[in-house]
Amino acid sequence: MELLQSLYYLFTQFKNKGDGGREGVRLACQAAARFIAVRHENPELAVPFLAIYQALLDFDRGVQTELLATEPLQRSRSGQKAHLKRVASACLEVLVKKREPLKVAARRVARAVTKWPNIGEQQITATTIENWREAERRQPPGDERSHFDKLCKHILSRDNPKAEIERLLRDGPPDAPKS
Repeated sequence: MELLQSLYYLFTQFKNKGDGGREGVRLACQAAARFIAVRHENPELAVPFLAIYQALLDFDRGVQTELLATEPLQRSRSGQKAHLKRVASACLEVLVKKREPLKVAARRVARAVTKWPNIGEQQITATTIENWREAERRQPPGDERSHFDKLCKHILSRDNPKAEIERLLRDGPPDAPKS
């Protein structure tokens, strides 16, 4: 019932905000994701709604996003690409914490990331992965750094963190759509 009440209100936002409906769509996507969360459903069910939400935020910032692009993007600055970089950085961070040598771990992550969907045309090297990790680690405390820290903490909390990293490297992030 709460979801329906929210959607009725959000329809008025969609219709009357004057932004082509984007704010109403973003809020509706958030409402759907929240509904899934409070029902304790599989969180992956919320991923498409959150992807639309992020794509619209990117659009409003003037950033082209993979979700709305008709051609592959050369060097994406979208929220989706930032998430892929953050996951790769977290994999490297955890491998290093698990005492794998930095250079060896970075090469391993780079080989896997080049096969991930939506990574784009950018050439991914061990140095690229190391730079992404350092950029994440240099973030001041806040939302962006919090996401990186939570990813690392989540991977480290698994029964077998290295097996979790192997799965991520093989399959890519579970919320990354195939391109």
